[in-house]
Amino acid sequence: MITKKPEGKYRFPSGFLLVWLSSLLSLWACAILGLSPTEQALSLAKTHNLQTIRLQSNEFLLTGFFRHEAPNHHLLVVYIEGDGLAWINRETLSPDPTPRDPVALRLMIQDPTPNALYLGRPCQYVGGQDKGCNPVYWSTHRYAKEVVASMSHAIDTIKQQFQARHVGLIGYSGGGVIAALLVASRSDVSWWITVAANLDLAAWTAHHQVTPMPASQNPVDFVARMQTVPQTHFIGGQDRQVPESVIRSFLHHFPASSPVTVRVVPDFSHGCCWVEQWPNLLAGLQGLK
Repeated sequence: MITKKPEGKYRFPSGFLLVWLSSLLSLWACAILGLSPTEQALSLAKTHNLQTIRLQSNEFLLTGFFRHEAPNHHLLVVYIEGDGLAWINRETLSPDPTPRDPVALRLMIQDPTPNALYLGRPCQYVGGQDKGCNPVYWSTHRYAKEVVASMSHAIDTIKQQFQARHVGLIGYSGGGVIAALLVASRSDVSWWITVAANLDLAAWTAHHQVTPMPASQNPVDFVARMQTVPQTHFIGGQDRQVPESVIRSFLHHFPASSPVTVRVVPDFSHGCCWVEQWPNLLAGLQGLK
């Protein structure tokens, strides 16, 4: 059933607060040292004992970070990064979509799940090493069929390596769109979560009065394939990039019986304050996870 749970004020568990502060200090230190966004992410992952992996997946070379602490645990939780630095401004496409702040990576660091994988999107963190990269894959084609297929192939590789049976998906911003499309195309997803995700592309582009994205897949077109999978969507009440109306437009297509939960956090924006509060937000979803 589609519900909207009441919001409350959150407190930081002391251990998670230390992890968050450590991550934040690592990013500041990297910025001071003049490291590139890719070097910053690599340093952040190393600081938190994550392993780095490069996955040649169909058309793209994908970068990921993972932890594998429970060999007999059969759930693999996958965090999917947002669109990164797709545009410098409304007229200028970025030459490198690597995120300046890898929010999904910092979310995963806050999550105590023993077996977890972070996936960057195609053309992020590769520094021109991937000949399959084309600017369309961080603009008009960022949610294209071949993009979703490459992400799915990467998940299959790690799932087999971990001997996992089930997958949980967590997508931030545009990573939530990828998560939705993965749910529609896979049969092993136990649950999925999005954070500030532009789940209805038509509503999103119309809201910002930008060119539609016909080369990208719109999750709205695949609702029938995902309506029985438990899902939770976090919305920032102050989010100007992905306003609540965009996500509501997506949810409007689900029957009332679907296992959908919506959490609106009134004071949060697109970037703030998901990482800081992630442990508490997750704690409220233990029945799902």
